[in-house]
Amino acid sequence: MAHEAKAKIITEQQFNMFMDAVRKVEGRYNKHYVKYWENIYYCASELGLRSIETCRIKVEHIDFVEKTLLLPEQKNKEKFEKIVIPDFMLERFKDHILTYKSEIINSDNYIFWRQKNARNKAFKENHLSPGTIRTHIIKARKEAGLDHKYATSKSGHKLSVLSYHTLRHYYLQRICDKRGVFAAQICGRHKNLRSTERYIKSSMKAKRDIINSVFNSNEEKQNKEINELKDQIRQLTELVKVVVTPQTEACTPPTKIAEEEAIAMMKNQIFMKHNPKKMID
Repeated sequence: MAHEAKAKIITEQQFNMFMDAVRKVEGRYNKHYVKYWENIYYCASELGLRSIETCRIKVEHIDFVEKTLLLPEQKNKEKFEKIVIPDFMLERFKDHILTYKSEIINSDNYIFWRQKNARNKAFKENHLSPGTIRTHIIKARKEAGLDHKYATSKSGHKLSVLSYHTLRHYYLQRICDKRGVFAAQICGRHKNLRSTERYIKSSMKAKRDIINSVFNSNEEKQNKEINELKDQIRQLTELVKVVVTPQTEACTPPTKIAEEEAIAMMKNQIFMKHNPKKMID
């Protein structure tokens, strides 16, 4: 029985390796369009877009004042959706439109236009196709050494860990790690939690936050108090150094002893604060 495709998560290091490979591979063909391909992949990793959503972006869909992107109507979608654009992507969109202004105008305002292909001269749409993105991803992931397979599709094709959808998962995983599964559900535009629960299963940070919030409620408070006491130790150490006069500079041993005693005293305070039942001789 063929395995079903599952969400595969990549690390930040692997993502950076992939993007470096994109710049290298696309730069061999035409350096002018390296930014074009960078932005295609950033639409998945920084906006969480699916490949068809990325392909259909028009200039008029981007609101640079409200910092939102209007997603075109899709099959099985009742209405248009809006998502918030991070500042990083907003700046890239501005630069992208200015850099490729003529190509965009000639392609019915699609910011990712369909590039020329000698084998196919007639197209229904002027925008890029998901199939073309897939072809370019294969080249880049091979260059990056990330062309790993994890399963076989129902049609018998080998499924790769790194696909365009993997970049979307990378976006949602980071949201889940920092804000929880419900935030990932909202930003991923999932209708139910079942589509999002895969991220909570693989998020150790989310698991740790849950346990700490339920069972270790004092951990954060204790860490804060310890950090405050450490700051006091540093301040006291600096104070001891400041009060050393030219006359006492020759007395380094006593000064050092005073400093060490002050630090020992503060450390003792830390110990007593968190171990009140224990006595120190």
